[in-house]
Amino acid sequence: MADVKAAMALGLAILAGGCSSEPDAAEKARREARDIAQVEAIQKQKPPPRMIAPQPILYGDIERNHLFGTGCSFAPGSSMGAVLLTRAKVSYMKLDDRIVRLASDPGSAKLPMGTWSHYSGKELSVALTRSTESGDRLGSETLRWPGHLTVTDPFDQVVYDEDGQVQCGS
Repeated sequence: MADVKAAMALGLAILAGGCSSEPDAAEKARREARDIAQVEAIQKQKPPPRMIAPQPILYGDIERNHLFGTGCSFAPGSSMGAVLLTRAKVSYMKLDDRIVRLASDPGSAKLPMGTWSHYSGKELSVALTRSTESGDRLGSETLRWPGHLTVTDPFDQVVYDEDGQVQCGS
């Protein structure tokens, strides 16, 4: 009887060893690779774009933030209220009642008055383009032409896109 019990115990031990819940090294590596791929896929997902509503930069904003100087401005549609001011090294937008500063991209296309067509910041990038090559000269140092402003977020998603007027001068 003791031999039968010993044989049964040995058989159960062998069966239990074969049914181990611990995966082998290859299975562990496969599971880890799958888990890592899932995490990376989630991290690469773009959030939905959050549209912005640039506000006109008023004279008080220019005065308070010392934004005077030679450059260009963009006003959407037929508005006269500029929502973007560009300078040689920086540009400015007003969002949620605060002035946002963006650095120039000297590798982008040149615009009049030493300005550029592209500026980047921590959270936004702007591209200012001419809608036509022709424009109006308003006095000896002021130019105006139809333009287009596109603003993108860090995921390169468009968050503002408008036609309007660009005016450059000192």
